[in-house]
Amino acid sequence: MIFFDIPYSPVQGAWSVDVSNGGHPEFKSRHDALRFAVNSALSAGQWGEAALITVEGVDGLWRMFDHQAKGVA
Repeated sequence: MIFFDIPYSPVQGAWSVDVSNGGHPEFKSRHDALRFAVNSALSAGQWGEAALITVEGVDGLWRMFDHQAKGVA
């Protein structure tokens, strides 16, 4: 399973996505980081890999989404 973690706050002015199978791409906006995570998770799903996107909210809680950006309980 591949995890894509997106923190609430940018690190040194750049939004990052921590990818569990390696990599730590940075983006100019949180929207771009989210778009990357969703597209990458969707691509992974098409290749038979399970993927989970976790996003930190303003309240400090992490929320989980599948490769289609649908919430996971």
